Amino acid sequence: MKFYIEFNPCKECKNIIKELKEDIHIQTDEGSKKFLRHITYNHTEVVQAIIEEFPKESDKDNFPWFR
Repeated sequence: MKFYIEFNPCKECKNIIKELKEDIHIQTDEGSKKFLRHITYNHTEVVQAIIEEFPKESDKDNFPWFR
């Protein structure tokens, strides 16, 4: 799955991206996990953009008689 999101990468983002480009062994799932963890915890604007793109689910537990 690929996401194309515009954001300003920080110094740590740039270092991770550099590692991913340079080291063939890091280009596996572990490298992706490291980058996604960093983005998730340090770039809330990216997470919010992803959340906004996903379709919204209706409330499955919305029972009208339970109000």
